[in-house]
Formats: sequence, C-alpha cells, structure tokens
Amino acid sequence: MSALTFSDISGPKYGYDFVVATTQASINGTMLAFLSALKEPVVNICFVADPMGKPVQIDYNLLKQNAHGSDPFAIPANVNVATSQDIKNLVAARFMVGFRAQLGIPRVQNPSQLPDIVTLGTDTSAVKFNMLCSQFMIVQLDPGSAYTSPSWTISSQQASSPPWVFTSKVDLRLSTIAKGAYTTLPPNIQKQISNLGPMAFSIQQLLFDLTNATLESVPTITGVQSGSFAYSVLEQFFIGSYFTQMQAHGQPLLGCNIAVSNAPASTLTLSSFNFQVDPYVDPATHQPYPTPTAVQKQMATLNYLCAADGNILPPATWFPWNWVDASQINDHDGAIAINRNTFANYFRNQLASYVSSNCFLPHVQVTLSGLNVNYSWSFSPYQAPTVTIPPTGSTVLQFSYSSSSSDGAGLNWDMGSLQLNNNYTLTIDFVGTTIIVTQHQVVYMRVSSLGTAGDGNLVDKKIVDTYTLGINANGQLVASLVSVPTDNSNSPSVTAALNFFTDFNTISTAVANSVKIVGTKLQDMPINAIQNFVFPGGKTFIFSGVSFSNYQDLVTFIRYADPTGPVTSVAAPAVKEIAVPKATVKVGGPA
Repeated sequence: MSALTFSDISGPKYGYDFVVATTQASINGTMLAFLSALKEPVVNICFVADPMGKPVQIDYNLLKQNAHGSDPFAIPANVNVATSQDIKNLVAARFMVGFRAQLGIPRVQNPSQLPDIVTLGTDTSAVKFNMLCSQFMIVQLDPGSAYTSPSWTISSQQASSPPWVFTSKVDLRLSTIAKGAYTTLPPNIQKQISNLGPMAFSIQQLLFDLTNATLESVPTITGVQSGSFAYSVLEQFFIGSYFTQMQAHGQPLLGCNIAVSNAPASTLTLSSFNFQVDPYVDPATHQPYPTPTAVQKQMATLNYLCAADGNILPPATWFPWNWVDASQINDHDGAIAINRNTFANYFRNQLASYVSSNCFLPHVQVTLSGLNVNYSWSFSPYQAPTVTIPPTGSTVLQFSYSSSSSDGAGLNWDMGSLQLNNNYTLTIDFVGTTIIVTQHQVVYMRVSSLGTAGDGNLVDKKIVDTYTLGINANGQLVASLVSVPTDNSNSPSVTAALNFFTDFNTISTAVANSVKIVGTKLQDMPINAIQNFVFPGGKTFIFSGVSFSNYQDLVTFIRYADPTGPVTSVAAPAVKEIAVPKATVKVGGPA
C-alpha cells in the first residue's frame, strides 16, 4: 500500500501542498556517505579530581598548562609510570581521565558491523542517534596510594574489533539561520541563495537537537571495565560534554530548505514546512506493526510537510499509508506527493488567460430600414468563466462559460431575428500516468426572416490533449503529448431565399471563423518546487516512477544519485518528450 496508490494529502486531515518523504534506509545511506567525507573537529575532554576526589571537567589547554605542558593524549601506553615526568605532572594536576574523539566513520574490516546512524521512532522526539567516531581514545591515570604505584591505561578503537557505538535519544528540531551566518552554509546552499535575487526568504535547517540528547547505552570497551571509574565518567559526562563542544562547530544537518516569504501565487514555491516521522504500517489495519521486522523499521519515513505560495501550513500528523513499500527498499529512497487541489490550482493559474480568451460574450442586433432587415453581431472575448475544483474524483479542474444574446425586428420579431449562444468548457482529469485536458466549444446560431428560419452549431469542436508522464534516461520527469481534435460543426444549408434576406451564409462563416480553439501546451510542471531541499550525503535525487494516486495526488518515487558520477538509467518514454524542469535537490554538510 504505497503512496503511489493511497496518497491522499488533499484529505481533510492533511491539506499539505506537497510532501517529501525519505525512508530511514535512505537517510542512513546518505548519513554514512555524509560522515565518511565529514571533517568534524577532534574533541578533547578531560577530568580532574576536585578537593573531594570527585571528577570535574577541565579545559584541555588549561589542563596542559597546569601539568607544565604534559599532554595526556601524547603519553604512550608503555610509559614507565615510576620515572615519567609527564605522569608526575599529571598527578600533580590531579588528572583522572580523558577522552579524545572525532565524529565520523570508523575504520572497520567488516562494513556490515556499522550500525544505522539514525533510527526513527514513533515521533520526532524519539529518534535514536548512534554516534560513531573515526577515532576514539580513552586515557586513565590512577595516581596510586601509599601502598600502590600509579598506573596508566590507554584504550582506543581498533579496526579489527566492532566499532564503539554510543546510542543516544535525540529530538529533531527546526532552526532558522541568521542572515549574517549565510556564509557558513554549504556552497550549494549559498549558490541557491544567490539565484533568488531580491526575493525575501529564510533558511531553515532540520537538525539533530544535541542540546538535550540522553545517553541510552555505552559500548563495551576493551580496557575499560563496566562499573569502573572511567566507565562511570564516560557514561555520565561524555555525551553531554562531547555534544556541547561539537555544537560550537555545527550540529549534524539532516535537511535544509529555502523558504520564500513572498512567493508568487500558484507557483508552488515553498514558503513553510514542518516534519513528521511515520512508522511503517500494516496494510490490513493501517496501524504500525507492534513488532516490526528489521526491513519494516528501515521503511519508516521522515516526512517534510510543505506549504507553498504563502498558504497556511496545517498541523503535523501521520499518514495511514506507507510512502514506499518494503518490497521497494532497493529501488526507491522516498517519494514526493503533490496535493491534487494544489496541482489543479497550479494549472488553473497557468490556463486562466487562455481559457478566458475562449469565453465569448455574444451581442446581436436586428434593425429595420424600411422593409429591409439588418442583422449585426459581435463577440467580446476574455470573459470570466466559472471555475470548479472538485474535491474528489478524477476530474480535478473545470472551467465553464455560457452566454447568449438574441434580438429581433417587427411585431413579435416577425420580420426577422438572430440568436447566438456560446458554450465553452475545459476540464482536467488526473488518471494513472496521464493528465487529460478536454476542451469543448459550441457556438449555436439561429436566424429567421419572414417566418422562415435556419439554425445549427456553427462551431462544435472538441480537443482532447493527453499528457503521459514518464521518466527519461536522466531521471527527469517528462511528458509526452497526444492531441486528438474532433469537429462536429454543422453549418446548416438554408434556402436561397432565406440566405438572400438574411445573408445567413456570410454571417455563419464569419462567426465560425472568429472562434478557434487550439490545443493546450502544458510544458511547465511544478516539480521544480522541490528543488530548494537539501539533504546530507553528497547526493542529488532523480525520479524513478510517477503516477497519480487513487485520490489524484501526483506521486513520484525518488532515488539518490551521486552528482559527480553517472546517473543510473531508467526507462524513457518511447514517444516525443516535452521537457519538464528537473527537481535537483542540492546537498551540503553541517551549517
């Protein structure tokens, strides 16, 4: 029950303009790549004994100053503690234990030993964050006593052993970046900012909130016994101290977007967003699995809930469908859904001028000049149609216009009369992988003279434009157009006498020639509205499937692609393509 079938974000419980959902599996894939290239600062955390013998954190450089330059992380494991001046200096400085760590991917002989970085919980306050370090060292000094000699212990993470994993529970939070800090953003974000010109916008980041991280488990560390003093300090102080220092250099960035505050109407420009975590649900009950399998856990999604064009963003809520099915774990990294009503309104704006040009207000006049009857007519285009956006069903947008004018001469118009009716409709249907635009224009005329009349549909034309959506070889969304016109116009033959008195044939030809509908040209699809999202891991995304759901949301699956490498090929449509602007999700590291 993936979003390709069940997405219904236009429903009364939701109302988001569009949603970007990424699976836990894809988040971890990009986070691993992100951390692999990350150059986080090396953090040194040191503790000394207070007058009561309890550990107190001390600044690393101050410790070295107090220890006359002795560096606890530079002393070898096999130092002679009885004669080493460095050990004596550290004892005098009351040094107890120190930790040196650097966030990143540890060297391991077996990559399968690496755990998921992120495990999504039931909501945004229950995210599990597994902290991995590319290097980790623990040094401990036991100063000894009157009866024992000092001892020096060093433990470090080794490639031959499973990596040390500190598991914490963290919140996700949004953070608005001050304009003065834009230069600290990743280069790709800064490039997008420069392209916005004078538009008013703000930059929001989705971060792991490390300020309130709570440690859930500490790894088994060779040389550091559970329950020992070093282990106790590690358990009580390390995570908080490490995260505090790391925040000075930037927190792990999960996502980033540029929200435009003065977005033009009906352009699907992102103006605000929120986020929500969705667990994988049972298709039968539409409820989360009580004991999900490993694969089902990986299919949980982090959902960006988006409002466009200054629309009000509804409250965050979870969806009772899966954005990506478990069977698609190797094929898709997430999905994008555009609200049927939002999409319909986009086309309403795009087609408004064209539709109005086909909405004719007729005006007719019949006058007498002696015994001669004079017939005149005119059309005034660009009238305002009635616009309907049905809340359900395959028809998502309908324009309609109807008008009539009639006049006559003589008693009860017995000398002559003229009537013109104009009816125009344009409907858009979302069905499967197609956008179907149907136009129908009917112009009816009736003319009479001295009790003889003739009438007919001078214009009765229909054009059905079918846009079939697909994905080309570069992972871009494209649309192929097939246009089918039908002409049932019927200019009735009239007697020579009637034509002589009314000039029917001349009038009918002129009316028919003044009304000409043409095929639509929907070449611009608003998928580029998603391009201001930024994900970690050095990845852009490409589309890997597209369709309208049963509720007419436009749903596209996405896959990440290395922007510097070849793009994985996907099937391209066999017919002529209309290019659609690609949604390129630029990526960056921590702000």
